[in-house]
Amino acid sequence: MENKTVLKLFAVSQPGIEEITLSELENIGIKGEVVPGGVEFRGGLRELYLSNLCLRTANRVLVRVASFRVKTFAELVKRIARYPWDIYFPYFQKVKIRVTCKKSKLYHSDAVAERVLKGINNRLKHTIEKAKFEDEGTSLIVKIENDFCTVSINSSGKPLYKRGYRVVETQAPLRENLAAAIVLASGWDRKIPLVDPFCGSGTIPIEAAMIAGNIPPGIKRKFAFMKWKNFDETLFYSVKTELESRIKTEIPSIFGFDISENAIRASVENMKFFNLSIKFRKASLPENGLPEIAYVVTNPPYGKRIVADTFSVYRRFGEWLRKSFPAVKVAFLSPDKKLARVTGLKCRKVLTFSNGGIRVSLYRG
Repeated sequence: MENKTVLKLFAVSQPGIEEITLSELENIGIKGEVVPGGVEFRGGLRELYLSNLCLRTANRVLVRVASFRVKTFAELVKRIARYPWDIYFPYFQKVKIRVTCKKSKLYHSDAVAERVLKGINNRLKHTIEKAKFEDEGTSLIVKIENDFCTVSINSSGKPLYKRGYRVVETQAPLRENLAAAIVLASGWDRKIPLVDPFCGSGTIPIEAAMIAGNIPPGIKRKFAFMKWKNFDETLFYSVKTELESRIKTEIPSIFGFDISENAIRASVENMKFFNLSIKFRKASLPENGLPEIAYVVTNPPYGKRIVADTFSVYRRFGEWLRKSFPAVKVAFLSPDKKLARVTGLKCRKVLTFSNGGIRVSLYRG
């Protein structure tokens, strides 16, 4: 495979935020098409590297390696062996094979995984083994639906939301890619200050600062493709240097407040990874130390069960907003439209997705 080879790529995105992932790709000059669960696009190694380095809302970037019709295990082994697996497994490695089968003659996922591994080993001059642990080895995704098989390889390695900055965690933290999606969908213009009054371990303020500063989320991490035979180190570091040259040092003020001392301590430690300057302070809906105008973006506390205390939090949040920022613009998460209403804010739903197993919506006002 050469640099000019066109790859079939797929940015895996959480259902509900695929359009944001598409916008991110378009912002780095890549055209794509939204499908359930992500965005399909094409490109060479440059696009592969760019997407992994820059995508904030995607979970991983897959390369579509193989696609064919198949109805028997013997045929599966034979077809798999036709593909150039030495590119992805240039030396002894372990592989994690994830299989889903639907409406097909081949329906036993473990048996399919065994035959895929056999087909790969028939092609290679060395032998690879099945990984025993979740984060071990290279990850292959095999899907057989209506007797049509597609095989993809995870080019990212660890999920892209693992930026590296979360050195200290708090209970039930908002995942980084979801925080980025919230900020990108909030309508914040990156010119006026941003305030998060329920910041937890600082994920929303940190993602906002990275977005405002044009800091690529993957700039400090490693990727699975760096171990591939076709890894172009010169091209990769050229792309990386180009992205680093676009980083901004001047960004609007960003504030994060939380009632928990541990949460603020975690936020302060986490922002150091990217050398960010965010004003974190222990406070519960503070009345002083605020900017005159601001865009409020936040994830108020809630659980799977909506209780009286939850309504009280959202009610006080709305009262605080009207008192502190009379002409405020706001974006907040809520698992229930009744909670959104109790804020007393005029807002509309702009995004819906799952957060920690809870269906939530982003409201803008």
